[in-house]
Amino acid sequence: LLNVSRLESGRIAPHPEWCDVHDLANKVAGNLKQELLDFKLSVIIPSDMPLVQIDFSLIEQVLHNLVLNAIQYAPVASIIRLKFFYDNGFLTIQVMDRGPGFSESELSSVFNKFYRGNDAKPGGTGLGLSIVKGFVEAHQGTVTVVNRQNRGALFTINIPVEISDIQQFN
Repeated sequence: LLNVSRLESGRIAPHPEWCDVHDLANKVAGNLKQELLDFKLSVIIPSDMPLVQIDFSLIEQVLHNLVLNAIQYAPVASIIRLKFFYDNGFLTIQVMDRGPGFSESELSSVFNKFYRGNDAKPGGTGLGLSIVKGFVEAHQGTVTVVNRQNRGALFTINIPVEISDIQQFN
């Protein structure tokens, strides 16, 4: 609720810093280590991925919410994919799962505050995806969701970023 209040009042302003997206993926995976025990998290990052300027903690929360959402709906032992790439001034992050996805009528509402899907698991507040959208938009970015062809959801985040001239190779 605090994050929603901060978003609504305009008090969330990103503080960009140079970020290696490997660190971001590792932090999210580490924070959700227990929840991910019954899943395979597949992290895909190109070998020539540059450092990008983003607010690490805000995007960490975005990815935390999206991966946790995938864990709640994907079948046990399935793969949850977290994919990063940079293209033409934009950092793109995708989170994919093999859960039930969304009904066509739900797709336009999933980012609304307090929205809970028809098959939502008990206990949520309906704020997680709203916070995702707010934090991404605070970066002047966009987030979309579509159903995958063979079941599941695909969330795509696009954020305009500056990149470092120094390449990171891992």
